[in-house]
Amino acid sequence: MKKLRKFYKNNRIYCILMLISLFCFILMGSAVLIYFINQTTSSSYGKRLEDIEKYPVADQLKDLENYFSESEGVISRVVRLQGKIIYIDVEVQKDLTNEKIENMATTSLEKLTAEQKGYYDIQFAFNREGMSSYEGSKAANNTVIAWTNYSVDTDDAKTEK
Repeated sequence: MKKLRKFYKNNRIYCILMLISLFCFILMGSAVLIYFINQTTSSSYGKRLEDIEKYPVADQLKDLENYFSESEGVISRVVRLQGKIIYIDVEVQKDLTNEKIENMATTSLEKLTAEQKGYYDIQFAFNREGMSSYEGSKAANNTVIAWTNYSVDTDDAKTEK
């Protein structure tokens, strides 16, 4: 005990700094642990999906799949929900025009209720063989589909694979 007192008297500043450092390391370590524990226990979407049970969409997703499978020129379709976004991926025939694709997508919105269209974002991706994907999206707060700047005369369309 006498050795500790003598050490403390000779190195008082270092001992105080070591205690402060130890306290800071414990504080930083606990902050990091709390941060990572909070990340693993909370939802990856945060509070964005709190009201999602008010807008069930399972039946409408099946209606959308049926609509696209019955549409002319459709080879395959996948409709899925991820968070607040409805993804619609459709493979169409090569000769289907952009206007027909846009009409098909606009008509498909009739399968959703107004409340669902106001809550969910919708992403369309129409794939044609040997061409770039023709994509459009409708945000929940918009009423129209915004299409990508797409031209059939691109280099991708001219080259045959």
